[in-house]
Amino acid sequence: MSKKAGIRAVTAVTLSLILVMQIAGCSLIKNVTGGAKSAEKEYAEKVFEYLKNEDIESLCGLFSPKIKKTHDLEKEWEVFFAHMDGKIESYKSIKYQNEGMGKDKNGEIYKEHYGVNYNGARTTSGTVYKEFGYYHDVVNRNDPESEGMTVFTLKDPDTGTWYTVGGETE
Repeated sequence: MSKKAGIRAVTAVTLSLILVMQIAGCSLIKNVTGGAKSAEKEYAEKVFEYLKNEDIESLCGLFSPKIKKTHDLEKEWEVFFAHMDGKIESYKSIKYQNEGMGKDKNGEIYKEHYGVNYNGARTTSGTVYKEFGYYHDVVNRNDPESEGMTVFTLKDPDTGTWYTVGGETE
């Protein structure tokens, strides 16, 4: 393959990926700035305090009605904490892996969501979790039962095993 053909192929793949993300991802959702993102940061800090205290009751209360109906959240949190190496104590930063907000023609929010990752989450034993976070449907006018946290995940840095609380309902 010539250098020119290779560049065209890379460009085509890149443009295809952008198009797929536009269609399958948040094509109707605009990036979130200002107050909404600030509110999610406060929510993320509250979630982290519950995690530090292993406050299972409060953590369960954050999940959407749909997830509460289809999961034994208390048991899932017990398993989650049992697999964690030490007690969670800190994180370096918060990254919004996925975020979006959609407004209708009247300016009313019909969809708002965040995927939040705690970068550099560290435990009392010194273990650092790179893949550690949640997905939160703040507003979903089409499916109000899904409003709330829908999943919390942790990837064991040694084994690569994922531990999940909540998740898909069907």
